[in-house]
Amino acid sequence: MGDRIDPTLLLVSRRAFYPVHAAVLRELASRYIVDVVVLGAAEADVPDVHRSLGWASPTQLREQGIGVELLPAAGSTWADDAEAIRTCLASVDPDLVWVQEEPVDLITLEVLATYRRTPRRPRIGCAVCENIFSRGDVRTRLRRRHLWPRLDVLLAVAQESAQGIRAVGMPRSIPSVDLVAGIDAPGDLEPARRRRDDERFRVGFVGRLVPEKGWYDAVAAVAAVPDALLAIAGDGPESSALTTALASSALKGRADYVGLLAKDELWAFYRSLDCLVVPSKTTERWKEQFGAVIADAFACGVPVVGYDSGAIPEVIGEAGLIIPEGDVEGLVRGLVTLRDDDMLRAKLAHAGRERYEREFSVEAYARKVAAAFGLAPRV
Repeated sequence: MGDRIDPTLLLVSRRAFYPVHAAVLRELASRYIVDVVVLGAAEADVPDVHRSLGWASPTQLREQGIGVELLPAAGSTWADDAEAIRTCLASVDPDLVWVQEEPVDLITLEVLATYRRTPRRPRIGCAVCENIFSRGDVRTRLRRRHLWPRLDVLLAVAQESAQGIRAVGMPRSIPSVDLVAGIDAPGDLEPARRRRDDERFRVGFVGRLVPEKGWYDAVAAVAAVPDALLAIAGDGPESSALTTALASSALKGRADYVGLLAKDELWAFYRSLDCLVVPSKTTERWKEQFGAVIADAFACGVPVVGYDSGAIPEVIGEAGLIIPEGDVEGLVRGLVTLRDDDMLRAKLAHAGRERYEREFSVEAYARKVAAAFGLAPRV
C-alpha cells in the first residue's frame, strides 16, 4: 500500500477492452476518488458478432492514466492465466477487485482463491450475465462452495441472472445489484427521425442469426403486417435460412438484410427504424440475458417490442411492449398497435431515451459500479 491515499480498483476480464468497459473505466477515474487498473486480453477471442462492437486500445488507456496489465494470448494454458492473475494481484495490491466474468469461470475462482486465506481483504465484486448455470460435478460444487463466500457483491445484469446463480449454490447472504450493464452510445447521438424515401412502418431486428434469438418470428410477424418493412442486421449460422425466408412472396419487396454491421454503422441502422423487435426464445440451456440491443434502441429513441424471455421485461421496463414468448399473433398485434398509434410511439420513444440515460448509459453504469464498491465522487 505504501503512502497511497486513493483506493485502487482492478478490473479483471478477458473482455476488459470492450469499448463500454473502457468507457466505464474512464468515467470512474474522472468522476470518483479511485485509481483504476485493468487486467485484460490484448485481443478478443470472441465471435464476429461481438468483435463488431470494437476493441479499445490498451495503449490509449495507458495514455489516459489507466494502468494496464495483459493476460496471456488466447490459446495459452490455464496455468499461464492463473500465474498472470496472481502476479497482477500481487503487483497492483488492489483495494477493490471487479471481475467481469461469470462466478463459475476459472478467472473468478482464481481471484477468490488468491484472497481466500490472506490478511489482505480487498472488496471483490463479480458480474453475473448468464441466467442458466450448470451445477457441475461434485468437485466443482465443493470448490464453488469453498470460494464463493469470499465474494462481497454480485453485479448482475438483471434479477434473472442473480436468481440463476443462486439456484446453483451462490450464498444468498451475498448481496446483488441489478441492471449493472450499459452501452457506449455516441455523445452526439440524436433520437431517430423519419427521414427516409420510403415512409412505411419499418421494423428492425438486430442480433445473432440463431434459433433462440427468434429471427423467424420477426419475419413471420412482419409478413403479417400489411405494408410494414423489415430490416435485419446480424450474422450467424442461419444466415442462409434467413435469406430464403426473406425471398418468400409474403415479404418480397418489404425486407432488407444488411448483414453484420460495425457499431458505428449500427447506430444509423437503429435510427432508421420505427421500432425494434426482440423475439428471443428460452431453450433448455439459454435465456435472454441483458439484451444490449434494447439499450441501443432506447439510446436512439426507438420503441421496443419484446417477448417475455429471460431479462427482456426487466430491461424494457415501462419503455416498450412485452409479448408472451412465442406468441407471433401477439407480436403482430403489438406491431400494428405501434404502427397505428403515433402518440404511443412518441411516448415510448421518450420513455426509452429516459430509461437509457437513467439505467444504461456509461454514466449510469459507472455510478452503479461505484456504489457497489463504495467509491466517493470527486468534488
